Amino acid sequence: MVRVEDLNITFFHIPKNAGSSIASWLVRNLNGYEYFDEFRHSNPKSLLPIFEDFGWSFCCVRNPWERNVSWYNFFKKQGKIKIDFDDYMEKLLKNEYSAKYLRPPSNQAAFCENVDFIMRYENLVEDFKVVQEKTNCSVPLPYKNKSVDFKYKEYYTKDTWIDYIGNCCREEIYLLGYNFGE
Repeated sequence: MVRVEDLNITFFHIPKNAGSSIASWLVRNLNGYEYFDEFRHSNPKSLLPIFEDFGWSFCCVRNPWERNVSWYNFFKKQGKIKIDFDDYMEKLLKNEYSAKYLRPPSNQAAFCENVDFIMRYENLVEDFKVVQEKTNCSVPLPYKNKSVDFKYKEYYTKDTWIDYIGNCCREEIYLLGYNFGE
């Protein structure tokens, strides 16, 4: 989460959805304060008892199948996941999770409640223009933690894996209208 007190703006950071880039932009250009504790990836509802007013708030969502591959690649590159994608998906299917890395990414739907604007990763540059206009700051968005280019559909070699992510993320898929391959 990033707060820009002067403008009364809150950004809710969903992991692997350009959040580090957006947070960096808010901090550098608008004197935003980035939370690094348990609030960093908290959704609005969980923070309502603590913060009375989020002001104008926003988040960025991503196709859940693509996000899962990005999650896997990010932690694989860091050496925190040491298995290939096939084994990763098979462990998820068997509920063989680890505390942090070997698990499906968190539900994005909870971040969409109580926000004023939902950006889409797939339309990042255009959607970010809304934030730029709202803040009267036209500085381009930097790229932080950018994943290597990948075609997420090629990772899902089994229909059971597609179905697994579809089931885990059914609420956000319904809410946001995502489909595999789009």
